[in-house]
Amino acid sequence: MLITFGTQKGGPGKTTLAIALANYLSLFTDFKIKVYDLDFQRSLHKKWQEDLLLGLNPLYEVIGHEEEKVYEMDEIKQLKDNESLNIVDLAGTLDDKYSDFLIYSDIIITPFEYSDISLKATLVFVNLLGLMESEAMRVFIRSRYDKGFGYRLQEEMDNELMAYGKLINHPVYKRNCLQEINTCGLNYKQKAAVKETFDEVLEIINEAIPA
Repeated sequence: MLITFGTQKGGPGKTTLAIALANYLSLFTDFKIKVYDLDFQRSLHKKWQEDLLLGLNPLYEVIGHEEEKVYEMDEIKQLKDNESLNIVDLAGTLDDKYSDFLIYSDIIITPFEYSDISLKATLVFVNLLGLMESEAMRVFIRSRYDKGFGYRLQEEMDNELMAYGKLINHPVYKRNCLQEINTCGLNYKQKAAVKETFDEVLEIINEAIPA
C-alpha cells in the first residue's frame, strides 16, 4: 500500500505527522513500515540519520531524496502492491517528477491549518489532484489545532473538504511535544496527541486493503 503525505505549501506539520504516523503504525500494528522522504529539504531522512548516529534504534528504514532519481511508474506500482505499508513525504512545492505518486497512491493525507494561506493552498492542491485524475482516497487532517480559538472559516472549509474526501474528526492539537519527535518511538505525550486522529486513519487504511 502507498500512503502519501502531500500539500501545496509547507508549514502545516506534514513531515512531523508523517513521522508520527510511521511511528504509530510501527508500534501498534503488524504492518511492515517503509518511509520515503522525497522532500528536497530531506528533513525526515536527516532526522532518521541523526537517530542512527546517536545510537538510537529507528523503527523503520527511511529512503532519502535523491535529486536525480526519477521513480518509474512500475516502481511506484510495486510499492502499491508489495506487502509493506509505504509512507511517502512529498515536498510542499510539488515536483513534476513525483506527480505519479499522487496519481497512484492508495491514500493521500493532507494536513492543513485554518489560516488563509493554508486554506487556499489546500484547495489548490485538491483541484490539482482532480486535474491529475488521481483515484487516491483523500484524507484531511486539521493540524496544530487550537481548541480555544474560534476559526472564522472552519465550517465553510470543513464542508468544502468533505465534498472531496474524508475529513478526520479528531484534529491534532498544538503540542510542543510533537516538535521533539524522532523516528524511534512515541513518548506518552506524543502518543496522546495523535492517538485519536491516527485511530481514524488506521480505520481508513484497513478499509483500503484489498480483501
